[in-house]
Amino acid sequence: MKKLVVLLSLLAIPLSASSQTLSIKEDYCSVPCRTLQNALLVKAERDFLKGQLVVTRDSISILSNVITSQDSLITTQDSTIALYKTNEETYLRMMGNKDMIIRAKDDIIKEERKKAKLAWLTTGLSVVGLILTLL
Repeated sequence: MKKLVVLLSLLAIPLSASSQTLSIKEDYCSVPCRTLQNALLVKAERDFLKGQLVVTRDSISILSNVITSQDSLITTQDSTIALYKTNEETYLRMMGNKDMIIRAKDDIIKEERKKAKLAWLTTGLSVVGLILTLL
């Protein structure tokens, strides 16, 4: 029983919610075993909760870092998507211009072929006229 009393006096920690103050004297006192058991359970629970609080704070810190990293990643991806959209619009505009340039080139080729046929026809008629004049 004396060991339990000494243990209880060593474990006795003033709690802020408690209205009782602990004696600083090293006098031995006897308390019921049930009270000692309850005190030991409260201390064990306090130590466990203190450990859980440390783990929880560490977890919150890690999760905050993860959230910050994810926010940075999302911002980067948003910028990348905006850049892709701009590049796509530029590409589509360029493709539209390409089609107009090809049509213009085809029109110029047709005009030049017509001119070439007309030149050959004129040359042919001139040659026939020259031959008829010589005969």
